Amino acid sequence: MTEAPGEEEIGQLLQARQQYQAEAEAIVRQLGLIQLSTEGCEKALSTIKAMESAEEGQKMLVSIGEGSFIRARIESRDKVILGVGAGVSIEKTTSEAEEDLTARKAQLVEGANKLNETLMKIDQEMTKVQSVLSEYERKAAAGSEMVV
Repeated sequence: MTEAPGEEEIGQLLQARQQYQAEAEAIVRQLGLIQLSTEGCEKALSTIKAMESAEEGQKMLVSIGEGSFIRARIESRDKVILGVGAGVSIEKTTSEAEEDLTARKAQLVEGANKLNETLMKIDQEMTKVQSVLSEYERKAAAGSEMVV
């Protein structure tokens, strides 16, 4: 007959489950931020494509986010100012900007895939811990029924 788990072992399992839950929540938040960045890359790529087909001097609605737009006039179809991080932006050709944004989007997608894999592993571990805790609970309930 196996010995009943001690309070310390159950406490460790509960703590492990809580830690896995916190890690999973942090990953879900990171995935949300990655999704926003991916959408930003897609919006920028779409705007560059629209700009390429416009005429210089043509008026255009430019998205500023949250479904809001400003009216603008195209001065140059072949140059854009691209944010490169840390508040720094540089002027690039549209083709360079498209390459950079496409590469950035690919990196974001790859990062999201890795985070999803990690999330699945954490979920598997949480399931294992919960299974052990449920088994202890079932045994404890069965043991208490035998006591008269």
